[in-house]
Amino acid sequence: MMKKKLLYMALFSMFIHLNAQIGIETSTPQNTLHVNGSLQVVKDLNVGGDDKTRGNSGNKGEVLMSNGVGNAPVWKTIESENFLKVIYVGNKTNISPASGSYTGTHSTPVNTHESYSQTYVFNVSNKIDTAYLTYNSTTGLFTVVKPGFYNIVPYVTYDLNLNPSGQTAGTANSYIQKVSPTLTTLAGISTGHGERTTGLNHNLSSINFFNTGETFRIRCRYTQDFRLSSGNIHISYLTP
Repeated sequence: MMKKKLLYMALFSMFIHLNAQIGIETSTPQNTLHVNGSLQVVKDLNVGGDDKTRGNSGNKGEVLMSNGVGNAPVWKTIESENFLKVIYVGNKTNISPASGSYTGTHSTPVNTHESYSQTYVFNVSNKIDTAYLTYNSTTGLFTVVKPGFYNIVPYVTYDLNLNPSGQTAGTANSYIQKVSPTLTTLAGISTGHGERTTGLNHNLSSINFFNTGETFRIRCRYTQDFRLSSGNIHISYLTP
């Protein structure tokens, strides 16, 4: 009996060596190890390495990424692959000013009247990653913490209902503005509107590089008197 067992073991070892493939729950393995079922890893999952070197188990938060056929996969961070990471999501659910209106420029071109501009303030911060930026919900000012490229996408709306008949036609100008180190318009949109326009909206988008400590905000102005109504914004980070 012992001789038979030894013979079977020898034949099995020879089969594995010749076949170079092991199948679990399959008689036709397609790889060196072919598991037809679930796999449970209790500790590390090591990739790469060789017969003398242990593979890499990666770091916390990294994902396993393919390196193509015949190459060991590698552990990488999402950011290292130039993915956009959403770091801020905000909403404006109120109207400002709560009573009355901001004074319009009452003259053109509207884009030259910075003194009539108002900052669009998002009163609700649904998500904020302070490792990248901070937000002052009183001033509407964003301050960059981590240098890199930021994708800023705001949606703003204007309410013109308080203007009397004959005084709603005009030009609206919305823009993304860097405040420090120098006052700079990063992106903007200007639209003209006819009489009895009671509301309007603007979508903007801008990707710019910011250094630590630099600030930016969303600004709005209109030819006639105006109020700022509901809107939203999302900001994403892209590694340099």
